[in-house]
Formats: sequence, C-alpha cells, structure tokens
Amino acid sequence: MLKVQGVSVRQGERTLWQGLDFTLAPGERLAIAAPSGHGKTTLGRVLAGWLAPSCGHILWQGAPLPASGYCPVQLVPQHPELTFNPYRSTGAALYDAWQPTAADLVACRIDPEWLRRRPHALSGGELARIALLRALDPRTRVLIADEVTAQLDPAIQLAIWQHLVRLCRERGLAMIIFSHQQALLEQVATRRLKW
Repeated sequence: MLKVQGVSVRQGERTLWQGLDFTLAPGERLAIAAPSGHGKTTLGRVLAGWLAPSCGHILWQGAPLPASGYCPVQLVPQHPELTFNPYRSTGAALYDAWQPTAADLVACRIDPEWLRRRPHALSGGELARIALLRALDPRTRVLIADEVTAQLDPAIQLAIWQHLVRLCRERGLAMIIFSHQQALLEQVATRRLKW
C-alpha cells in the first residue's frame, strides 16, 4: 500500500500542494484533478521519489521509498522524451529495465522496429508508449501516469487504457492518473481526489 502523509510541495515561494493525505491500495486507480499550472507534474515527481516533498512522508508498505535499487512506484512523465538518452536506442533503454515479451509490445502498440532507433527518430506518441512499457516492469506496484496517452490518437488511447485497467485487475497494479480529459478520468478511475 502507498501512503501519503501530510505532503506539501513548494516551488520557490509558491506552495503547489499542502497537507496532501491519501492511501492507495492494490488495483486502485486514483485520479488527481487540479487546474492547469497547479503543479500536477511536480507532484508526480515527488510521489515517485524523483523530488523530495517540502514536508510530509511518502511510504510504501510502511517504509520510505527505496533510495537505491528498483522503486515499486514508477512515473511516466508528461514529456517522456526527456527520460531517454539521445545517444542510445530506445530498445537499450527499455531492456535496461526489463525484458518485455512480444505480447507486451503488441499490448502497448509498439512496433519492434522503433526499439532499434534513437529517441530523436521517433514521434512523441511513439516514445510515450515505449516509456510506458518500460515503467510496466512486473516489479512496479504503483504507476503514476502523467497525461500518458495525451499524444495518441483516440483508438490507440482506448487500447492502452484497456491494457492498463486489465493489468490493474490481474496483478493488482495501482495507478495515480493525471489528465485533463475528464471523460477519460470518469471511465478509468476508481476514485478521484480533488484539490
């Protein structure tokens, strides 16, 4: 279980989030709704352990997120192109994390040819799908999805979300979802946190 206790996030002199408290159980899909510019992306980085909160605690199974080794909380950021080394193939970045099967590639609508290319040779939507698959390592227990399908056409969005919901049901994957698409949140989330 992920537990967020009294988390506040400041950026310079500005407080983006204050006193955030929630728990997330296996299989739950929590939508966090806030206006544009409110700091959802920054919050995602804090919840994944990429940034430290200004105060409060983020606990996994009662302990702080691990400082080394694999973190069970994984973030797919809004701009995944920034998470790839431009000098390595996207496949190298993926296989550094884990070894997905051909079926995993199909489920995320990834052409195997893309994995031989460097990031600059792919579109934002193609990179978003590879970044998502990289984060779906079986060791991941909580996936933070920050506008994860925003760059995809509606048919591919639908297929990706159906796959993610299936993973939540089959393996107890929990999700925190940031999206501006209210209709998507209504269909996918099991509960919402409004701020």
